[in-house]
Amino acid sequence: MTALWRIFTLMVQGETKSLLRGLLLSALVLMMGAALLGLSGWFITAASAAGLIGAGAVFDVFRPSAMVRFLAIGRTATRYGERILTHDATLRALTRLRVALLSRVAARSYDWLIRLRGAQALNRIVADVDALDGVPLRLFLPLIAGAVTQIAAFAMIAWLVDLRVGLAIFGLFTIGGAGVMIWGIRRAQTSSKRMEMAAQAFRSRLIDLITGREDLAVYGQLTTQTEATRAAEMRRQGAATETDHLERQIGAALMAVSALAAASALWIGGHLAEMGEISPLAPPLDFLPPLR
Repeated sequence: MTALWRIFTLMVQGETKSLLRGLLLSALVLMMGAALLGLSGWFITAASAAGLIGAGAVFDVFRPSAMVRFLAIGRTATRYGERILTHDATLRALTRLRVALLSRVAARSYDWLIRLRGAQALNRIVADVDALDGVPLRLFLPLIAGAVTQIAAFAMIAWLVDLRVGLAIFGLFTIGGAGVMIWGIRRAQTSSKRMEMAAQAFRSRLIDLITGREDLAVYGQLTTQTEATRAAEMRRQGAATETDHLERQIGAALMAVSALAAASALWIGGHLAEMGEISPLAPPLDFLPPLR
């Protein structure tokens, strides 16, 4: 994780403003999504309560409806802007990293460069650089935006509903989400390593197959090399399938954490409403599925 953070700090240099704007929009997307869900839950509950007590004719449905539409459209537009800013900044940062990497490689000695020209070393460098776009886009920016949104949601729920409800939601989401993330990282290490090793073996064997097909045919090794190349690709696909299954398990675990947090919020909110400490319309504000 330390190495990934160092890479992220290198990518941030020179693109600080763009990435900060993208991070702000990422957090805003999550906040607008949470606000949309909370407002929708409150609106449905309030409209039902107004109908039960015979006040449906005078219940104001226009302003909550307008706010729901505003949040829905605003979230879509904000997501579009966030994708443009973060992807553009990441691509520019990768361009600088590639230039810096090639400059340092070119300054090495001739013997070192000869060793680097091997297929395995080149495949490793290409694969590592190609995978760097996921460091800001799929790791650090979502984590930071999610943490900021959780803190903001905790403050809003503690203000609008009750501090105990906010603590329950924040604690379950934080501890449960962190636990699922750590468990997923540990489980994914083995399959990810196998997938990367198989991908490198496939590239090397495919290059050898294409460049040396005439010699392989003369010595009767063309079929053997083809089968070896196919075997490497099958191993890569098997590891990728295992990683995909693990990703689905992680998603299911996050949904379970979300359901537990929502159930706890409703239970605590319902109990507080029965005690008369909060309004019966307040608990629906807490019912938030996973932030996306």
